[in-house]
Amino acid sequence: MRTIVVTRYGGPETLVMQEAPVPEPGPGEVLLRVVAAGVNYADIMQRNGLYPGGPNPPFGAGFEASGVVEKVGDGVSGYKPGDEAVCFCESGYSDYVVAQEIHLLPKPPQLDFQQAAAIPCQYLTAYHALCTLGNLSAGQTVLIYAAAGGLGTMMVQVARNRGARVIGACGSDEKCAFIADLGCDHPVNYREKDVVAEVAAILDGGKCDLVVESVGGDMTEQGLRCLKPRGMMITLGVASKQPAMFNAVELLANNWIVAGFHLFAYTEDMAAMMQAVQHLHQWLAEDKLTVFVKHALPLEKAAEVHEMIENRQTTGKVVLTTGYTP
Repeated sequence: MRTIVVTRYGGPETLVMQEAPVPEPGPGEVLLRVVAAGVNYADIMQRNGLYPGGPNPPFGAGFEASGVVEKVGDGVSGYKPGDEAVCFCESGYSDYVVAQEIHLLPKPPQLDFQQAAAIPCQYLTAYHALCTLGNLSAGQTVLIYAAAGGLGTMMVQVARNRGARVIGACGSDEKCAFIADLGCDHPVNYREKDVVAEVAAILDGGKCDLVVESVGGDMTEQGLRCLKPRGMMITLGVASKQPAMFNAVELLANNWIVAGFHLFAYTEDMAAMMQAVQHLHQWLAEDKLTVFVKHALPLEKAAEVHEMIENRQTTGKVVLTTGYTP
């Protein structure tokens, strides 16, 4: 089978396609034949050696996929060959992946395989960051940075479905129009306008209950300027490669809460996961959640895809396809 390996920490050129034997599922594991592999900014952080607790090279790239169950190991009772599923896994950019049964979900019938590849990482990150950690509720205001990306578009919809007022920051007028169609109340082009001033104007001098940012550096400082006293900022990435520094005196003076978010700390919380999946199926059934796959490239284009994401040339979900059609 084909698999994309990160041969060393560095740029997109470190992603190399290699041949490997098809793995065998062990006890409690499932072998999935991959249709689509999700690409996330966390993959780029891993490639750069910036991901907390990430692997050391060489390692297989990617950690979410959708596909068809090929084989199950001893003790697996919830899946059988032929079932359609999505999963968290290692070496997601591959023709086949092995995952633990507890890390699989049935593919929602409303989604195709490319759309479903967004569920393990991006939907669950959006839900748990906003709802489980951020406790976002109706009537609150949330500022979401990178709102037109795969994760951002999911966050805009989840926040809207929670009844929150959504301000979305993104880098072009086209992206602003895109998130407005998703239900973002106030899109802001951060390349053209001052986000802090725009938030103040939108809220008549007020500030946000919650800010979610994934860029770091100056964007983090900017986000804090938009946060009300006793508000929360959630940071879940360092796209700028410049980790933010926080002034403890400012945190004390404003009673700000600054929280880091790492998805895998939430996947072991069965009650929270059940709630996230319940809302997923509810919102899909009510046509209140859409996965926008704007970029689907073949597996061998992994390096090109990483470069596109780093250069902020993508909108919506990005996937790699294996060419397998069930």
